Amino acid sequence: MSLNPLKTSIAVEQDALCALSGEPLAIDPSLNDPDRITPKAKGGTYTRKNTRVVTPLAHMAHHGILRTRTEALDGLKSLFDDRVQMMKLLLKENNQLQAYKRRIDHQHPETAAFLEAHLQPIEARIALIDKALTAAIKSYPDAFVRAAIAVKGLGPITVAALTAYVDLEKAPTPSSLWQYVGLDRPSHERYEKNPAQQTRRVARGPAFYSVPSRHDDDPQVPTGWGGNKVLRTVLWNSANVMMKLGEGGYRDVYDRTKLRLSVSEKVVKTRNTAGALVECAWKDTKPSHRHGAALRAVMKHLLADYWMVGRTMAGLRTTPLYAEAMLGHAHIIAPKERGWAFEG
Repeated sequence: MSLNPLKTSIAVEQDALCALSGEPLAIDPSLNDPDRITPKAKGGTYTRKNTRVVTPLAHMAHHGILRTRTEALDGLKSLFDDRVQMMKLLLKENNQLQAYKRRIDHQHPETAAFLEAHLQPIEARIALIDKALTAAIKSYPDAFVRAAIAVKGLGPITVAALTAYVDLEKAPTPSSLWQYVGLDRPSHERYEKNPAQQTRRVARGPAFYSVPSRHDDDPQVPTGWGGNKVLRTVLWNSANVMMKLGEGGYRDVYDRTKLRLSVSEKVVKTRNTAGALVECAWKDTKPSHRHGAALRAVMKHLLADYWMVGRTMAGLRTTPLYAEAMLGHAHIIAPKERGWAFEG
């Protein structure tokens, strides 16, 4: 059911002003947000007495998820978000044309011709965005960004995504980055709520949440939000590139992980040929599952190095990695051994 009528009537009672910031509300109710006074976690629902109308920015600030960026960073994120939307449009049109060619969908000749004619302008627009994004990231006034670009296989698109989305000041450990991206749990559990994990996050404090903490009345961050899918996709593409670069660097992470899993007796959940979730030893899973796990290991190592180098260059506190501090691993491959050139 649409909340627009409710928002319209409440906005009148609020004199068309945001209940949080006092700014004027938009005339179109769909451009305003409803906010529960008693949050959903405590049983609050969208009723007339429990709802106030707010602007989207004030709403995000209230829930602690509004990030203030510098002008240069804001411009970089604008370019990257533009690329994301244009890529979605390109993929949608390509998928529809492919469905026509495969006769999965009934083709309407005029629509097919329309889509074909618009593919080239979209591709040209993406090429322009990529050129502008590459120029912007190469001229970005941050030594850490230049250090990241110099890493073999880490292209300007990925560096731009990391720069735009990751706030290292809010990431006290590499694992907090893994949570933010959505790599802290296997993919089949990524969108499921996990009360035990939520309890651990609350006990460890807001700094360890996978997304910024919410307002004081509802400090918990629910699990199951899935992580930053856009950033995860970009990192997945980078991991595929690094896997093809040959020996050394992050390719070694891929090879070691895949070899270890190919002989591992550890039981894991996996999909069988019928698509059902079953349990078996890692060595008995499909090669594609072990391949994906190795790529995710590359992503996690890349994020850990990004965290270590970025925090070090920014003068922020760093701690030993979990494998070193808790598991007692003697030799931890340093970022410099994988091509990160920085002082520290």
